[in-house]
Amino acid sequence: MMHDVNEKDYPVPNAINLLIVFVCSILYFVLLNIASSQTNWYGTLLISFLFGVLMIPVYTLIHEAEHSILHTDQNVNNFIGRWLCCLFIAPFTFFKHCHYRHHKKNRTDIEIWELYQEHQVKWKRYGNLYGMMIGLGYWSIVLSVLLFAASPKLIYSRFFTQHTEIAGFLDGSNTKEKKRISQWESIVVIVFHVACFIIFKYQFKGWLCCYLMNGFIWSSQNYVNHAFSPRDIINGAHNLKVPVWLKVVYLNFNLHLAHHQNPKIPWIFLPDFIKRGTHRISFFRNYLRLWKGPQLTHEPDPTKI
Repeated sequence: MMHDVNEKDYPVPNAINLLIVFVCSILYFVLLNIASSQTNWYGTLLISFLFGVLMIPVYTLIHEAEHSILHTDQNVNNFIGRWLCCLFIAPFTFFKHCHYRHHKKNRTDIEIWELYQEHQVKWKRYGNLYGMMIGLGYWSIVLSVLLFAASPKLIYSRFFTQHTEIAGFLDGSNTKEKKRISQWESIVVIVFHVACFIIFKYQFKGWLCCYLMNGFIWSSQNYVNHAFSPRDIINGAHNLKVPVWLKVVYLNFNLHLAHHQNPKIPWIFLPDFIKRGTHRISFFRNYLRLWKGPQLTHEPDPTKI
């Protein structure tokens, strides 16, 4: 159930968000430069892991920008959202649309990655889940950048629209305005990375390892906040428990049920919406459970109840 709150009582933490954006941006360039100077795989893997962890708060702040609660000035909000999407490699407008679609179709038949129904082919559902978790979830976003930049209509080819979950995200994104803006954003993302290679003389191996690690970390844990939750569009999420050190990284993104119930409340205030004594499952336990594969469900689509 959504809480009846006055959003003015929970102001956007502009200064804190800007500080985190600044720190993350500096560390982004530092880690990529270090990755480019590594001469052994152990060093490269360590820096890549740190890069993947760094991109977690980057994504969390993109998520805040998508909900227009990263900064009170919406021009600043969208500018920073686009900047962070350059680092993440995503077209902000398309990414935002996909996230809004997620809020509308959460736990419906077109978005239940960890479940399968009797009429579905079980091995395909396993492939769907594991493919997403090992990195295809992230690299599909990177692919969208390339396709939007080349020709937006490629995104809407049958190759993608025949996939149930992907089609669910694409629905409604093919308006002329959204395609035009997403195309320009994608071109800017590509130009940004090409410029970084030229200016900072990145080594492709180090850059690729960092983004492969980011792809795996983001993709493998991105759905943990929803996995095995009730099939309810609003309440189909968890407020997961994470260790203290991870709270700094996730910026309360693990309090995802509180977010879905109150999508206009900034991340810093989400703990206020969790009742004391409420049972909460462990982030890592749910993460490991997700790796066991999809489970059979007989619960109905919440839109058909």
